[in-house]
Amino acid sequence: MSDERRTDQRLGIRLEVEVETETDRASLHTRDISSTGVFLVGDPPRLPTVGSILIIRVKQSLGDGEAPVVRAEVVRVDNEGIALKFLDL
Repeated sequence: MSDERRTDQRLGIRLEVEVETETDRASLHTRDISSTGVFLVGDPPRLPTVGSILIIRVKQSLGDGEAPVVRAEVVRVDNEGIALKFLDL
């Protein structure tokens, strides 16, 4: 039996993002994204801990509008990357 708990469809897309904590800023990229969260990969200066709140800024514009800025909570950190849950949607 699978331990899959996700209910939202994920879209595998690579977007360059800037991630900001209270003390650090890093450039990462998305591995996949859904309506409720995102999985980021890359080499942040320090891995955030589960429960940390991050600010995510998409580096390129999406369509005609300004690139979104979103607050997100770290829900998982592993050797592949960082799983985040969106807070302000």
